Amino acid sequence: MVSSACPHFFTLIGFGIALCHSATTRAAEIPWKIDEPTAQRLAAEGDHGAAPYLELFDYDANLSPPFFVYYGLTEPPLERSFGYFAVNPWTGDVRALWGCRKLSTPALRKSQAEIRKRFTREELKQYTRLRRLKPECIVERRSLTRPAQKQKQIE
Repeated sequence: MVSSACPHFFTLIGFGIALCHSATTRAAEIPWKIDEPTAQRLAAEGDHGAAPYLELFDYDANLSPPFFVYYGLTEPPLERSFGYFAVNPWTGDVRALWGCRKLSTPALRKSQAEIRKRFTREELKQYTRLRRLKPECIVERRSLTRPAQKQKQIE
């Protein structure tokens, strides 16, 4: 009786391994849920809270793939940078690359909820993992010197 159960046991184990491998493979194959113009709108919503500021965000395809990365520039005549912003192509999460802060505004959260609705039931199983993906951030180096300590006055 034990010997007849063994082939079934190994069949079940093999099926389980194949199922797990299949789920891992599918995670890598989840298509992006947003395109470049949508990512630009999300960057504007994340930083300025509204999409009318789209022209302030210049796309840079070479920084931190697979994320959509934008360089924020103020309008002329005082053109200055106000940061780099990375948009997750699956979830629409937006991070300010200077300091690696995750941005959140009411408009952005509303857009992200709409993006999440595009996920199939199987893809939703990978949603948390996809949200944890982070772009390569720009971290400022801080000085290693410490402020001078106040000397105690002896009376």
